[in-house]
Amino acid sequence: MKLNMSKMIFISMIFVSSFISLSMNNWFSMWIIMEISLFMFIPLMSKNKISDQSMKYFIIQSISSYLFIFSIIINSMNEMYINNPLTLLSLMLKIGMPPFHIWKPEIMSKLPWMECLLLTTLIKIPPMILINKLISFKMLMIPLLITLIIGSLSGLNQLNLKKMMAFSSIFNLPWMSSAFLISKKIMLTFLIFYIMLNFKLMNLFKLNNLNYLNQLNFLPLKTKMTMNLNMLSMSGLPPLLGFFPKWMILNELIKTLVILPSIMILTSMISMFMYIQINYFCMNNFSFKKKNFKNNTAKSFSILNLMVFPMMLIFWM
Repeated sequence: MKLNMSKMIFISMIFVSSFISLSMNNWFSMWIIMEISLFMFIPLMSKNKISDQSMKYFIIQSISSYLFIFSIIINSMNEMYINNPLTLLSLMLKIGMPPFHIWKPEIMSKLPWMECLLLTTLIKIPPMILINKLISFKMLMIPLLITLIIGSLSGLNQLNLKKMMAFSSIFNLPWMSSAFLISKKIMLTFLIFYIMLNFKLMNLFKLNNLNYLNQLNFLPLKTKMTMNLNMLSMSGLPPLLGFFPKWMILNELIKTLVILPSIMILTSMISMFMYIQINYFCMNNFSFKKKNFKNNTAKSFSILNLMVFPMMLIFWM
């Protein structure tokens, strides 16, 4: 009971600190928020004992924090507070943006699903805000393009569902960064939809005790259908729920840019192929054997995926 209570406190602290960062403008306050999230997340990883994954995560985050502070000191000496390559490098390492992304799938593959959800959603909000405040979009263009290509291609041959979700998180970093740059309205819309879709999908994986692709064979048909729709919605397939925020971002980006929206569309098709491949494997190997899996939450989200997009579209217009 005490363990569950402390876990809820840590999760609440991460949630509050991540959303407080949305209203901050001072880099030092943002850095403190990032460190609070770090020290709240490590106890969730360790579970009363120091694990290899928690030590790896702590070392990587500590290095990125030292690099960030060092870059800010250099910036203050040169009176240049934006567009420092060292600042960008430190924040890319902190959120696992390519080419500094190797640690993220490896650590996520050993974590429980709830910690995976925090690592792919709330934990990366403060660093993403700092990137968009301290780095110009022109300097950020090449890292975003590299992230789109690596994130979409790396997930194609994955059998581990946690690694697959890690690469999905990496692929969505440019979308999140673009949403932060466009407007607060689009940023909040993307965050709400992205967190909700990740929660639903990872919660299904957790309830059914899924870690690998071949375990999908033993699920009931209704759960498979719901999971498949969630995956397609995560990929941004129209007219599902996940398409709506991505369509908003593309609609704004295409007014001023050509290359980035084009690469976003092409890599989204590659990412969509990964999810469709999983769906084909899942449905083609359907088994009628009865297994003792929990699927209480997998009842109505398929209808939600199909119906919320038109409703939200009408509301937004």
